[in-house]
Amino acid sequence: MKTIIETALRRGAARAEVFYLNSLQTEVNYEAGRLKELANTEETGFALRLVKDGKLGFATTTKLTQLDRLVDDALATASCGDDMEFDFAVAGGLPDFTCFDKTVAELSVDEMMKHSEAGVARLLDYEKDIQAESGTTRDMQTIHVMNSDGVDAKFERTQYQFYIHGRLIEGTNMLDGGAYFGGTAMDVEFDQLYERAVNEFRRARTNVDLASGRTTVVLTPRAVSDIMLTLNLGVSGAHVEQGISPLAGKLGKSIFDERITVRDDGLRPGGYRSAPIDDEGVPMQTTTVVESGVLKSYLTDLRTARKLNHADTGNGLKAKRLVGTKELGKSPMPEITNWVMEGGEKPYEELLSNVGSGVLVDSIMGLLMSNLVAGEFGGNLAYGLKIEDGKTTGRVKDAMISGNIYKLFKSNIIALSKDVELTGLLGGIGTHWYPYVILKDVTIATKS
Repeated sequence: MKTIIETALRRGAARAEVFYLNSLQTEVNYEAGRLKELANTEETGFALRLVKDGKLGFATTTKLTQLDRLVDDALATASCGDDMEFDFAVAGGLPDFTCFDKTVAELSVDEMMKHSEAGVARLLDYEKDIQAESGTTRDMQTIHVMNSDGVDAKFERTQYQFYIHGRLIEGTNMLDGGAYFGGTAMDVEFDQLYERAVNEFRRARTNVDLASGRTTVVLTPRAVSDIMLTLNLGVSGAHVEQGISPLAGKLGKSIFDERITVRDDGLRPGGYRSAPIDDEGVPMQTTTVVESGVLKSYLTDLRTARKLNHADTGNGLKAKRLVGTKELGKSPMPEITNWVMEGGEKPYEELLSNVGSGVLVDSIMGLLMSNLVAGEFGGNLAYGLKIEDGKTTGRVKDAMISGNIYKLFKSNIIALSKDVELTGLLGGIGTHWYPYVILKDVTIATKS
C-alpha cells in the first residue's frame, strides 16, 4: 500500500489514499430440509483515491499484480473528476476496540450445517407442512486504510449471521415466520431463535377480522427497525446536502417525542457494523442522533462533513445497501452502523396488557415503495396480530398500514417498553437494538 501511494505521488498526485479489503465468506443454506447451497467466496482488492490538479480520481483493482495500472487509472479519472473539496483523514488516536471473535473464525462448516439443520427440524417438528429454510453466513475480513497524510490503520473483523424462516400455506392462507441474528461475535442462543420462529406460527394460525380506521398499534422491535429506515435516510449527510431530507436545517430542534433517544453506535460490542475505523480511516464513534426528541447530529463522511460544516462522525462506508457487505468499487458514503434506541419504564407484557384493542405489527411488506426519505412509510401487514383486552387473538390479513414517522413519533407515542431487543434492519443489514413502541391513532386499512 505504501508503494501505491509513493507511485501515485511520484506520478503527479498531490495526495493519495488506499483502501484494502480481504474478505472470505462462507455461506450455508438449507431449504426443505436439504442442503441448498454451500459456498466460499473470497475477495481481495485495492481502492485508490488521489488528488491531481485539484481533482479527485478513483480506481479499483482485484488484480494484485497490476498495481501500476491502478495508479494509471486513478490518474486518468482525475482529469475529469470532481473538484476535491475535502481533506483525507489525518493520523490520530484510534479507539481500543476489537471486532474479531475467535469462535466465529474457527467455526467449521459442519457446525454451520448443524445449526441450520436444527432450525429446519424445529419448524418441521411443529408443523410438517411448513416450507422451512435456514442459513448461516460467516465472513472474515481484513481492512487496511493508508493515506499520504499519515493514516495507517488496519484491523480484522468477523461477521456472523443466522436466520430461520418458514412459510405455511393452508388453502388461501399464506403465513411467514422466522428469526434472525447478526453480529461480529457468535453471541447467539439458538434454542431461543428456534422457539421465536415457532411462536410466530403458533400465534398466527387463526385469522381474525379487523375494521379499517385509526387504532392503537404496537410495533415490535423488528417493525421499529424497519420503519426507522426513514430516519436512517433522513439524517444521512448526503441527503441533507442534496436538500431532499426533511431534517435539513433542524439540528437542535425537536423532531420526536421527548422519550425518544437514538444513537448510531459504531463501537457497539458485537454489533454487525462495529469497527475501530470507517472506510476512510476516520475513528468510529458513538453518535447521538436524537436525544430526548431533539435532533443532535447528522451522519457524515469526510466530504459531507466539509460541505455541511459538520463534525465527521466516522460513517464513511463502502456499503452495499440491503446486503450489508463491502463494495470495493463504491466511494465511501454516509451509512448507518448499529442503531440503539433507549427503552421506557415498563416491561412490554405490562404495556400490552393495558392495550384495550389494537394491532401488533411485526413486519411490513412493500415498505421500500414508500417515500422513506420524507419519513413516509406504508405497506401490507406481512405479520400483524389483532389485540383484544390486552392479548393477541389472531392474525390480521389483507391489511395495510401507513404513516409518517415525524408525525407519529412526535405526537402519537403512548409508551416505549423497558425491553430493548436485538433485531436486524430491513434486508438483514447488521444488528440494532429497539424497544416495543406503542402508538395511538395509526391508520390501518382492511378489506373488511
